[in-house]
Amino acid sequence: MIREESVKRIAGMKERMITNCPTELLPERALLVTEAYKLYAAEPPVLKRAYALRHILENMTLFIDDEELFVGHNSPKPRSPIACPELGARWILADLDNFATRPADSIGITDENKKILRECLEGWQEASLDSVTAGLVSAEARSAIAEAMITVGAQGTAHGNIAVNNKKLLEKGLRGIIDEIEAKLASFKPRCAADGNKIDFWRAAKLSCEAVIAFAHRYADEAQRRAAACSDPVRREELYEIAAVLKRVPEFPAANFREALQSVWLIYVVTQIEADPHAMLLGRFDQYMYPYYKNDVEAGRLTDDEAVELLAHIWIKCTAIIKLMDSVTTRTFAGFPLFQNITLGGQGPRGEDACNELTGLIMEAAAVARVPQPSLSFRYHNKVDPDALLKACETIKLGLGYPAVMNDNCIIPKHLIRGATLEEARGYCMNCVESDIEGACDSRSNGGYVNLPKAFLLALNDGADPATGRQAGPHTGKLADFKNFEELMVAFESQVAYFVELIVRAYDLIDGAHAAHAPEPFTSALLDDCIETGLTRQEGGVRYNFSGIFGVGLASAADAMAAVRKVIFDDGSASPEALLNALRDDFAGAPELKKLCEAAPKFGNDDDYADLLARDASHIFCKEVVQYPCMRGGFYIPELHSVSTHVYFGELTGATPDGRPAATPFSDGASPVGGRDRNGPTAAVCSMSKIDHMEVLQGVLYNQKFSPSVLSAPNSAALLADYVRAWCDLGGHHIQFNIVSSDDLKEAQRQPDDYRDLIVRVAGYSAYFAELNENTQNEIIARTEYEEMN
Repeated sequence: MIREESVKRIAGMKERMITNCPTELLPERALLVTEAYKLYAAEPPVLKRAYALRHILENMTLFIDDEELFVGHNSPKPRSPIACPELGARWILADLDNFATRPADSIGITDENKKILRECLEGWQEASLDSVTAGLVSAEARSAIAEAMITVGAQGTAHGNIAVNNKKLLEKGLRGIIDEIEAKLASFKPRCAADGNKIDFWRAAKLSCEAVIAFAHRYADEAQRRAAACSDPVRREELYEIAAVLKRVPEFPAANFREALQSVWLIYVVTQIEADPHAMLLGRFDQYMYPYYKNDVEAGRLTDDEAVELLAHIWIKCTAIIKLMDSVTTRTFAGFPLFQNITLGGQGPRGEDACNELTGLIMEAAAVARVPQPSLSFRYHNKVDPDALLKACETIKLGLGYPAVMNDNCIIPKHLIRGATLEEARGYCMNCVESDIEGACDSRSNGGYVNLPKAFLLALNDGADPATGRQAGPHTGKLADFKNFEELMVAFESQVAYFVELIVRAYDLIDGAHAAHAPEPFTSALLDDCIETGLTRQEGGVRYNFSGIFGVGLASAADAMAAVRKVIFDDGSASPEALLNALRDDFAGAPELKKLCEAAPKFGNDDDYADLLARDASHIFCKEVVQYPCMRGGFYIPELHSVSTHVYFGELTGATPDGRPAATPFSDGASPVGGRDRNGPTAAVCSMSKIDHMEVLQGVLYNQKFSPSVLSAPNSAALLADYVRAWCDLGGHHIQFNIVSSDDLKEAQRQPDDYRDLIVRVAGYSAYFAELNENTQNEIIARTEYEEMN
């Protein structure tokens, strides 16, 4: 058990940096990047970005908490997002007056700072990335976005979903990476005009690495200055130690656990400062950190309690970083998610179990900190250490929403399909439910989202929205025109194909705009092949490149399909016209028809009638996505996951044939519709397993919610471990759990101040329940709460 003094330290940091720390938008980074772009206006974009990063790191305010043991933050204060006008000046300006009052993820800003930021942003309106991408999205795609049929990602924000090669960083330091770059510059012989771009990138990468070394030294100097003025002898020595560590790392290889943590964290912070991305992953933390932990323990320099305390700082510092997003995105990504993820367990390069002593200590640190981020993903496989799996299940019982369980038996083969070697595939790490290979894979998952239930509505009505009459999709025939249900599914396939292609055509152009206008020389320098190829990751410099597209509301779509098949085609108990009229009127005046629709089979009850329709809908979506190459040299990959887009899409969609009322949420991820999986959790698991998880190359999200009473027995963690084994043996990609009662969630809605620390699993991330908007809260409350594990 960690020492009481350490628990108090972590609790104090949590209170200062998270619980009692208001959100506040500060203009500092926006002003600094504006200065830099003016100073280096004549430089090529990649060098301009490097000079801008250097200018920011040289001049930004340094934050050091009074008790933290390693340092680094992306802004002057905790929970203060940064503004990147070079990426999103237009949307930030449009939202500037809404940030503090919007219903989701509100962010405070003073009148003075609002004035300063407005003046800064107005000068960027014609030069920011979102001004470029605004002209790249076709009129058809813009119309589909307005109809809540699709979203198209990264129009005014950085790409994420990547893990840098932290193992290489710790072994070589930035000085070793600079040596690699200098060797390329010295040996390279340009043969065409395009080769000049490679030279620009190498110069920018070197400049960025040197700037980060100087940034570390700035922090060292600040820590030393504070130490000299500190009257507390214990804290004074801690500050001197922080300074000494930062004089060594990340410039040089890490020599011990403390240096390794500081090096990884400061690099992580700089990747946030460079472009404010989401989903910068901390990767297989228990693997690349283990040698430093082991050496320190064996040398008597570190105890397990000390390791847990240091690790708990990671959780506090991760949760203290929040991202600025526009008001629409806050409805699709509710709860300040940054998708920070640490991967545990899994397999080693020869297929051996990779769990170690640090695996369990990381879970202990999460239990001590009790904050939403970073999330944990525990990799299960047939040879997994049973004690490590049991520890994961004990951690799940705490109600933090993590660790999520990832199935090696499903995910490793997917990476082989995507082109990785077996050793690379065994080394995958997790994002949300998407997987990447550290340093070698850029499988960004923000290409766009497709509204599957509404696509089915359009298939019923010749591409028109029954609720509004507006033509939202292609003409594919009306329900009365189809001789059988199979013809209707062909129409659904045509609708899905149309909307997937709209996303692909738009996102490829947006990808190109990022490569030309918003390269990331520093992050690219930490990825395996970018230095070798002379290409940034935006240009496809990483070894494996993919773009992800999400299918939203699969279970809602399957339930709607089952209802139409049952009521219209099999039983003939209603006419096509009656159903379309009822959908248009939100079932007003058609209570009997609504009852028939609600009585039809539902996905999640181990009933093939509905379950195989979910499988078919998934297949239709997946085969449409994977046929397209992506701009960076790979191809598009599908995912059944919604973050909180299922709430947003549902709000803007009329009634559906399953009996769902208009403007209510769809099913989350690939999970059954809340309240409709009535035959217990194992029946729901059986339904989920009928989806072809291997075909969904980017990932399948599955949420389950158990009453805390189910896991209150002494042997409940062991029962949960058996349950997880069964799910993985059925071939599932992923499963995660909310351990919370609906009654407590309802009370938290009524008395949010009394439940500030209540954490729930939203999608592939956890969040404070009180910080979610009401519709997202209601959707989580409505999820089926199982009272037993069978």
